[in-house]
Amino acid sequence: MLAPMRQRESPLDAHKALILCVDDEELPLTLRKLVLQKQGYEVISARSAAEALQILESRSVDLVLTDHLMPGGTGTELAKSVKHVWPDLPVILISGVNEIPLDARYADLFISKVEGPAAMCQKISAVLANQGHAHE
Repeated sequence: MLAPMRQRESPLDAHKALILCVDDEELPLTLRKLVLQKQGYEVISARSAAEALQILESRSVDLVLTDHLMPGGTGTELAKSVKHVWPDLPVILISGVNEIPLDARYADLFISKVEGPAAMCQKISAVLANQGHAHE
């Protein structure tokens, strides 16, 4: 006799949140991706705001984590574009600059890179929890 299909009960069976990580610099992008994957997230990356928007046109993600200072479009400009089309998609700005950009109001949260990876992961988890994604 076949066993009945299991219900998703434990957090281990829960949907892995998919994060779109955006940065024009390869090393920070790779490191951020590895840190997030180690925390159990699925991560896809983009090297520009334009590439991020192309990905969002074809794929559904749970959160966008974007660097602020990028050539060809800042993180705040990306956040504004994302919110215009997908108003409920959380966008987090991350920057080495400690001052919150004036147009950061389009993002759900601003994180300074000096806070480190543990704080970044904690804040991402909190934003996703507010969106209904459980994560341990």
